[in-house]
Amino acid sequence: MKINNIKAGKVEQYYQQLKQNQKKTTEGSKNDQIKISSQAKGILTAKAELKNRPQIRTEKVEALKARLENGNYQVDSKKIAAKMLKNIK
Repeated sequence: MKINNIKAGKVEQYYQQLKQNQKKTTEGSKNDQIKISSQAKGILTAKAELKNRPQIRTEKVEALKARLENGNYQVDSKKIAAKMLKNIK
């Protein structure tokens, strides 16, 4: 099979142009910079501090556990209902 009218020169020219464009984009990316705002830095600091804190407050859990075991823990259903309704609104 013979293929006529191949424009190999155009293909080579296009390939070289692509290579040059890729070099330009990689050179440009070396100079890219970002700046983090003070607000974002504050958020990152707060997140880091929260990670260091324990998720479970053991003192409070132990106090509630003791009250439950002793039968001293009373739940005010009206307060619970009011807070549930507050979250719905």
